[in-house]
Amino acid sequence: MRAALNHAYAGAARVGSTADLASVTAPTLVLHGTEDPMFPPAHAEATAQAVPGARLVLIEGMGHTLPSQLDDHLADEILRHTGREAHAPA
Repeated sequence: MRAALNHAYAGAARVGSTADLASVTAPTLVLHGTEDPMFPPAHAEATAQAVPGARLVLIEGMGHTLPSQLDDHLADEILRHTGREAHAPA
């Protein structure tokens, strides 16, 4: 419930505004599901465009929440972003 409430507050605060994201200096990876029923991929695209140097990765078939088991592609993107070695194929 807390997460749902946070989404509501965030959405109501400044709908469509990404201006503050321009000040982000940390390396940023935007992961977003192609099947998110709450926020279409355009939201992630706007976020990635607003953060200097951000990289957007759309996860095919993922919805609004992370899958219970991270698939190799998602794990590899996180490892790549953090500078760690990618998962070795089985």
